[in-house]
Amino acid sequence: MKRRAVLYDLGNGVTCIDDAGNSVCYVVCGEKKAAVIDTVNGMENLHDVVREVTNLPLVVINTHGHCDHIFGNVFFEEAYIHPADVELHDEHFAMKAKTTMEDAARFGATKEDYDFYMSGKPCKLNPISEGEVIDLGGRTLTVLLVAGHTPGSIALWDDKTGILFSGDAINGQEWMQLDESTKLATYLDSLRALDAWKGKITELRNGHNTYAMPTGYIDEMAQAVSDILAANGAGDEDFDGWFGPACKRHFLPVTEGWVLYTNDKL
Repeated sequence: MKRRAVLYDLGNGVTCIDDAGNSVCYVVCGEKKAAVIDTVNGMENLHDVVREVTNLPLVVINTHGHCDHIFGNVFFEEAYIHPADVELHDEHFAMKAKTTMEDAARFGATKEDYDFYMSGKPCKLNPISEGEVIDLGGRTLTVLLVAGHTPGSIALWDDKTGILFSGDAINGQEWMQLDESTKLATYLDSLRALDAWKGKITELRNGHNTYAMPTGYIDEMAQAVSDILAANGAGDEDFDGWFGPACKRHFLPVTEGWVLYTNDKL
């Protein structure tokens, strides 16, 4: 089977694993445990890949319930997810059974990848909630609920580096057009709640890029969502939509990013 994973050592005990350019996950090592943040697409044995980084006991955490962040759960005994995204997790695993070889090929999968992928079963899920602190030994991860992209989207703040691992909750291209996405006002409240963490967050690491995003992106996204709501969507371009209905796209003024949304999210 062709190797999919590319490992990037970010220093300070943090490794980014890029899964064939489709999504990324992270390994954060403490003195006693290591956290695996998201598990990507499940077309390669992620447990074996993680073991190239560390032999510490593992704590697996899903930032949200979408398929490209949870399917690698099949290589672990258990994972943590916010209760608001359990139903979404289950829906996506149910869709997995309907995946065709043609579908998988769009994500760079070979026939061997596809057969391997189809054999995996979901692991046990444990709940994780806002404010919980995961002690890895010498470093902790604090759970922050950032409802928006999905109702149970979380971010994890690392007290050793100040990195906020944000999954798709704070991403360069924010998808708020999906059926499971919350109202834009809810997302705006989530972003504004992060004001209390200003000065503690040093950079953002999301679920699709191998590079860091600046902390100022949080305020820029909050302003963009506020502008959308103030204008009631006026002036934004129509967009065909990805993995969802036709929608609107609002461009951010500074960062090369945007927000996708449908009128029912206003």
